Amino acid sequence: MKLFNFLKRTQKTDPSPEKSLRRLIDYMPDFYQSYQQFVDSVDFLEHKEWELALDSLVELADETGHYFAEEFWIALANSADKMNLKHKSNYCRKQIERNLEDLKAKTPFGWTTIKFDENHFQHHISEKLKEEWATERHKKDKTNDLLTIEGVHLKSHGRSGFLYITEEGKIAEVEFELGVNGLILYFNSLENWSLPKKRKLTTDEKNKLKNRIVDWATKTKNAIEFDDY
Repeated sequence: MKLFNFLKRTQKTDPSPEKSLRRLIDYMPDFYQSYQQFVDSVDFLEHKEWELALDSLVELADETGHYFAEEFWIALANSADKMNLKHKSNYCRKQIERNLEDLKAKTPFGWTTIKFDENHFQHHISEKLKEEWATERHKKDKTNDLLTIEGVHLKSHGRSGFLYITEEGKIAEVEFELGVNGLILYFNSLENWSLPKKRKLTTDEKNKLKNRIVDWATKTKNAIEFDDY
């Protein structure tokens, strides 16, 4: 029994190269999914060519010159170790040192960093990771309870939060942060109904949602500012 439990724990904490590589592909930011190296890695993975899939992911990072997460390189290094590819494992671990030396900070899993200079950076974040964050936020904000309550609902998380606008059993959400003169609404990035399922907003629907927010702000005396003004 003790040996069985040990093996179960080992399997959970020590994934196979296939599982590790598949996870990296699943959490790849959309920005890279049109790159040939990414397309090749998916194809090699489906054909059980683990080493070639690993090589393609390394090439993707190398040829873009972007900084991929430390966990990305650790997963590749561990996969290389399991395939007895010591030189490739060593190369992946050196990229972790490069990240820390060049960025002076860690890049979270599912993120990449582009460095323009010592003070300017850009990040790409996995859509799957964003969806997981949204799911957790929806649970915290109890958005299912709002589906049947028409109107605009404010859910604050400190100095930021979301407006959930419910209409005919659908919810659109607008992120905000607290500014000097009131709530700054990031309305320009609103593109979809988010619940109960994701669906593209029409131009007319978006305009109506904006008017509903303005009406709500007037009635509740909330000062607001749209980012598209």
